[in-house]
Amino acid sequence: MSRFTTYAIREISSSFLFLSLLLSGILWLGQGLRHIDLLTTNNVSIETYTTYVILLLPKIILLTFPISVFLAILFNLNRLRNDSELIILASSGKSEENILIKPIILFSSAIFVIIMTFSLIITPNSLKEIRYKIIEIRSAGLHISLLKEKKFISPSSNLTIFIQKKKGDDIYGLLIHDQSNVNVPKTYVAEKGKFVTTNSIQFIKLYNGTIQTYNNDENRISEVAFDTYDLNLLPYGKKENTHIYADELPTSQILKNLKNKKPIIYSAYEKEQFAELHTRIINPFYIFFFSLLPLLMVGFSKRPDDSWAYPIITVSMIAFSVQILQITVSNLLIENISLAPLNYLLPFTLIAIVLICLSYNFLYIFKKKNV
Repeated sequence: MSRFTTYAIREISSSFLFLSLLLSGILWLGQGLRHIDLLTTNNVSIETYTTYVILLLPKIILLTFPISVFLAILFNLNRLRNDSELIILASSGKSEENILIKPIILFSSAIFVIIMTFSLIITPNSLKEIRYKIIEIRSAGLHISLLKEKKFISPSSNLTIFIQKKKGDDIYGLLIHDQSNVNVPKTYVAEKGKFVTTNSIQFIKLYNGTIQTYNNDENRISEVAFDTYDLNLLPYGKKENTHIYADELPTSQILKNLKNKKPIIYSAYEKEQFAELHTRIINPFYIFFFSLLPLLMVGFSKRPDDSWAYPIITVSMIAFSVQILQITVSNLLIENISLAPLNYLLPFTLIAIVLICLSYNFLYIFKKKNV
């Protein structure tokens, strides 16, 4: 490996690391704030919330790594030109693309392996764990941490709770309005209460109070006094969707589900899995397109003093358009699995086009120098 190749890889890697940390950090922070309700409205500890947010990282990395690779190479090519290093390369008798393509291919190959690993293994498993955590968190029922002193709290649509004071697991001065049965709403009033969990069943043990029941049909209120009463909290817990989406299934599970089945008899869910599987396989190959695309800027500039504003805008628009096209094809594949060949053909065709353009520019420079 030449000294310049090592130098170029080091420079691109440092820029890529900075950009990926920046972009991933911004998206990660946004996602963390988006799910902050888990911490504020559910019985979730800081440790559980942190684990949940960390599990979001693999999906974010799949989004930011291709963009970071493209921007890192774009930035370093522009820097090499501004520092006149491209002119030095050109004066050595070789085209800039010919010298730069080797470090770019080596760097993008390493990133390709990382993205493929995330796409096939790490991200699906992290999304699966997120789904299980959401089900666990949202189905955990109510907790004393939700209650605020001297405030009406509605932890669910059919329950309103007011307390005067809380100390540890004990609460004092309770008023609980239950509308789970719209025709017969109930109001519990108690001097004291305590959160208790027995055999995974959570309830509030109420002391010295009354239960007031209003019957809409008879238009009357009945009242029953009690010394102790156990109010089961399970009916007031949020029911979370337990369906596991295709992108949350491990790759091995999808292969098992689709094994020995003909595409023509796939159910809608199996079509989603089919599309997800082939998207995981092919998407990492786009990294080679995004890494080679910036090299076209060198061909756009015929003279050292030419502006690179137009080339930068052009390749950026191409990269953005391809990103949209990539997402579109992946979505269309869910509706029409016969588009699977197009899903594979598209990235390799784009890579081939870029290589042809680079080869043409190399031949143009070679002939010009020989003339």
